[in-house]
Amino acid sequence: MLLERIKAHSASLGDRPALTAGEEVVRWGELWPMAQGLAARLRAEGTGPVALVGDPAEVWAPVAFVACLLAGRPYLPLDPLLPPAGQREVLEQAGAVLLDRPTAEEGFSSGLSCPIPDDPHRIAYQIFTSGSTGKPKLVEVSLGNLEHFLRWASALPEIAAVLGGTAVGQAAWSFDLSVADLYLSLLGGGTHVALTGGEKKYLTALFRRLEASDVSLLVATPSFLRLCLTEPSFGPARLPRLRTVFSCGEVLPPAAARRLLERFPGVALLNAYGPTEATCAVCAVPISREMCAGPLPIGVVGEGAVDVSLEEGEIVLTGASVAPRFGGKYSTGDLGYVENGLLYWAGRRDLQMKYKGYRLEPARIEGALEALPRVERAAVLPRRDGTGQVKGLTAFVEGSGLEPEGLAQALAERLPPYQIPGQWRLLDRMPLTPNGKCDRKRLEEML
Repeated sequence: MLLERIKAHSASLGDRPALTAGEEVVRWGELWPMAQGLAARLRAEGTGPVALVGDPAEVWAPVAFVACLLAGRPYLPLDPLLPPAGQREVLEQAGAVLLDRPTAEEGFSSGLSCPIPDDPHRIAYQIFTSGSTGKPKLVEVSLGNLEHFLRWASALPEIAAVLGGTAVGQAAWSFDLSVADLYLSLLGGGTHVALTGGEKKYLTALFRRLEASDVSLLVATPSFLRLCLTEPSFGPARLPRLRTVFSCGEVLPPAAARRLLERFPGVALLNAYGPTEATCAVCAVPISREMCAGPLPIGVVGEGAVDVSLEEGEIVLTGASVAPRFGGKYSTGDLGYVENGLLYWAGRRDLQMKYKGYRLEPARIEGALEALPRVERAAVLPRRDGTGQVKGLTAFVEGSGLEPEGLAQALAERLPPYQIPGQWRLLDRMPLTPNGKCDRKRLEEML
């Protein structure tokens, strides 16, 4: 389904840009012949995984992804910041060969052709995720998984309305959120814009790119959206064609959602959830201003890409998006609950702790904090004694005009006493990982 659509778009859309990054452009008419040329060479050379170190500023990597799909060889996007020793380690673990840009470009220009393989169960891509332990874990996602995700996501009314437009992706290729913006764009015959490192770092360059792209679909983490919202001119005047924002990868704070909806009254904001092991995202829910008074839901019960159930409070996924190694059922390690037909995230099972005789979930406290006025983001970490027992809670809070006493008092109106942090740290900005998630390891060093 996916490759057939890409082939058809390449034959019909000619000079329309398919992939752009920085100053580089690959047009639709070029995409399929380039991918075929490299795919033919890759197929002749073997069947194992192909690793790529692709900078978002370069368009060769996504063309090579398509070539790998066409060759029937899984691709493995590596983090460009990974040092050589780390690269060698993950290449050995995955059993992959490294494809560099010059070799890929030789394949693009080879003029060879490669038929679409008839194996819907083949592995489409591999990706490393650190999981809860920090140790890299290899996840293999099949073409069937990927196509199932695309059928579900493209049928969402908020996504269907912008298919064929311009999709801007913030995530690096090594972060599986990029699967959403890249392949939804290719599926719909749209234009995909990958943001460069400089554009993600400097707001002037970022907004120049967003304006020039005529973005209609923005796929980003909440942290990136919050960065955009620090610029007062981030609004419809600069981005008149923006219609849908797909937020995933971490918890979306109510304050950030509220500000986005106030800035863009006509834009649909989808809050999505899904682990790497279940192909990018498995559920999503449109967020309204009314929802921003408390923790935000992550999905509508019965309307996800897979069946979502709760087993002893843990979110369990069953269905065609789940990676093959799990046999169709994946216990996520995430805690959740359902209210009024909506699914909510309630933290990680492995982050649960015992404190003062109670079982405590930091994510519940963080959600209550982020629902308070002027709180942009919060993280709650335990302080432990020499035996590993929790002796207290520390709250790290980002926002403006905040005072620990006022926060504690407001929290005491919502939570029981044992859930009120005893120490408070007010931050100008929460430390983030390269993928834009809260860097809890950095916070632990500040305890």
